[in-house]
Amino acid sequence: MTNTFLKRSGIILTSVCTIATSIVLACAGDWGPEYGTSSFTPETFVDSAYSPFFYSAQFYYGIGHDESHLTRWKYANIGDWGEWFGKTLPYQTLDHLLNTADASTLDSAIAWLQAKPDYRPACLSGMNSNPKIIAFIHYLRLAKKCEAFALTPITPSWEQDSTKPKPHFEAKSLDNQLQEALNKTTDPFLQERYWFQLVRSHFFNSSPETAIHLFDSYNSKFPHNDIWYRSLAYAAGAYYKQKQFSKANYYYSRVFDSCDELKTVAHYSFHPQEEADWQGTLALCRSAEEKATLWQMLGIFYSDPQRAITRIYQLDPRSEKLDLLLARAVNIREQQSLADRQEALPVQQTPSPAGDSLLTLVTHIAAAGNSAKPWIWHLAAGYLNTLEHHYPAAIANYKKAEPLVPHDRLPQAQFRLVRLITTLSAAPAIDNSLEQKLLPEIEWLESIQNDNSFRSNYAFDWLKKTMAAKYLLKGDRVRSECFVTAPVFYTDNKNVEALKAFLGRPDKTRYDQLCAHLCSNQLVDLFEYQAVIRCLNDNPDEAIAAIKEAPSAATTILPGNPFNARIIDCHDCDHAAAQKIKYSKLSLLEKLSELKNKLSSATDVYTNAILMGNAQYNITHYGNARVFYEGKVLGSDHSMPESIDPVFRDSLMSMTTAIKYYTIALGAAKTDEQRAKCQYLLAKCQRNDWYNRNIFSKNIYDYNGPNFVAWDGFKGLKQYPNTQYYKEVIKECGYFRSYIQKNK
Repeated sequence: MTNTFLKRSGIILTSVCTIATSIVLACAGDWGPEYGTSSFTPETFVDSAYSPFFYSAQFYYGIGHDESHLTRWKYANIGDWGEWFGKTLPYQTLDHLLNTADASTLDSAIAWLQAKPDYRPACLSGMNSNPKIIAFIHYLRLAKKCEAFALTPITPSWEQDSTKPKPHFEAKSLDNQLQEALNKTTDPFLQERYWFQLVRSHFFNSSPETAIHLFDSYNSKFPHNDIWYRSLAYAAGAYYKQKQFSKANYYYSRVFDSCDELKTVAHYSFHPQEEADWQGTLALCRSAEEKATLWQMLGIFYSDPQRAITRIYQLDPRSEKLDLLLARAVNIREQQSLADRQEALPVQQTPSPAGDSLLTLVTHIAAAGNSAKPWIWHLAAGYLNTLEHHYPAAIANYKKAEPLVPHDRLPQAQFRLVRLITTLSAAPAIDNSLEQKLLPEIEWLESIQNDNSFRSNYAFDWLKKTMAAKYLLKGDRVRSECFVTAPVFYTDNKNVEALKAFLGRPDKTRYDQLCAHLCSNQLVDLFEYQAVIRCLNDNPDEAIAAIKEAPSAATTILPGNPFNARIIDCHDCDHAAAQKIKYSKLSLLEKLSELKNKLSSATDVYTNAILMGNAQYNITHYGNARVFYEGKVLGSDHSMPESIDPVFRDSLMSMTTAIKYYTIALGAAKTDEQRAKCQYLLAKCQRNDWYNRNIFSKNIYDYNGPNFVAWDGFKGLKQYPNTQYYKEVIKECGYFRSYIQKNK
């Protein structure tokens, strides 16, 4: 039993004083939804008061660093005092006095109450002194002093200075004043609050025995309201300090059960040590309901929730405390399924071996039909059977659940979702009958993707992946691509043309309309993609025809002039430079077509070939106009080669076309200056190709090799040492300088 109790999530208890006041959770952070791989929504059937205890990647669901002890009671406190004043004191005044006013304000108020009108604080202007105001101000003055030790901000353990002694609060005088006020006042409302302040002070500043004695002396005099349960929590903490764990845990369970605001605090502090402690706690219970609460608390975050479900069910099959444990158990099972299969929902058709203890337990309770919500037990049994690939059993449970599911939105959605998951999981292949059966369900599932109150996002992603996989097995690559885009699909232009034909078909069925709607890449994206690939393959005329079918892409402006070339590539420099002509994707293609036609007619071959080479260089990943290739299919924001999908990497990083035109320019060069420039530009391409072959194609990104290689272009440039271009390269290019120094 000891091990069972010690298997809690990784948490840090900063000090024993944390027990009754607040909690600090490890690994706090804004991680977004905590149910990313879940399709079983606790909110469907579990009381919202239990929401912090839904299964979570963090310790408490939706909570990171919890300092709510500073504000937890703010509004309830204002409301209580407002009722006590008979709603004669304005809300803003109460809020200021209770939550903002400092000691000097209260000192001024007391002076005013002592017939010194000039001292009346602004927050009490227009008010007359009366016995309730007097009693309130005197109480508040003492209560504010208690905040010095009870409402301090939490410092994470890693920020604490262990070398400094913990601050000590000298509370003797304050405690005497609180005790005197407690003895004198006859107003039950004030008396209970003085009692609470004194119990809290004794917990922090005196012996545990003193706090417990004071609690026991008065607890029967007051109603079991928030103040009473706050006091009980401090009494529990005092017992914990005494290592009377049975009594402490029993008190914490009563706080947990009856005070929603303190549920997390009570559960965090709840800490059975040994089997004897646990049995001692159970023996203190006055009813089956109290025992059920203890088992529920034990089932949260400890290693055996099924035991807790079993014991609560034995105590009361209709206990609402079962709901939370069922939700947690199913959510945990989902995560185990993810770890086992790398999928949180099933895609295999082979049933798992029988004997899953959770499935057996849930199936038993569902079959008995004597729980408070038999419909959710049938849904859970069906879903768990689906996770184990026992589809007939799952379907049978759904049939039993259907007439019992409440007609509210969330229960109906949960029923519909798990039934959809089972239907698709059980199908060995996709046919027209299945398509028609799934059509309204897929439309519904897509329509609720922005509903954050219901867990459907992962199921929708899983459905699309499963549909895509089943279509691929069937040989239907187009519909597979509609559900999940696969970059490799676009490496074969026949696939692209087939998808274009499908998307452009005017007589699509309703189901095919859905497929087309779900497709990540629409017609304009496909035309843009084809335009880029055709251009990279040196077919500008065909690229122009394609880009004109994607008007918004055609007008995209390139940030740098693609026809310019630098010795050292500097995209930012090119983007910042003044540009007489701003090229769009379409105007770039039109210019390339013009240049290619000039080359075909042997017009100014050197100049036009250099310009063609520059442009073909700059529209690759290495150039200043890589925006040219960015789009839905090929992706964007490729700051590094590894951010390019591997199937597209060769196309977007290849120097083949640039080398082709630089080589033509070299052949047409008439001066050494021209030849020197061509050789260096070729060297840049050779460098990039070397990196492509030896580094990026092998997914090596931490390069520690030589800082230069003797490219053929370097060897060619070495022949022209007297040119101005050679001198500029020597000045700017450290690689070339290294090469020359080693090859003098």
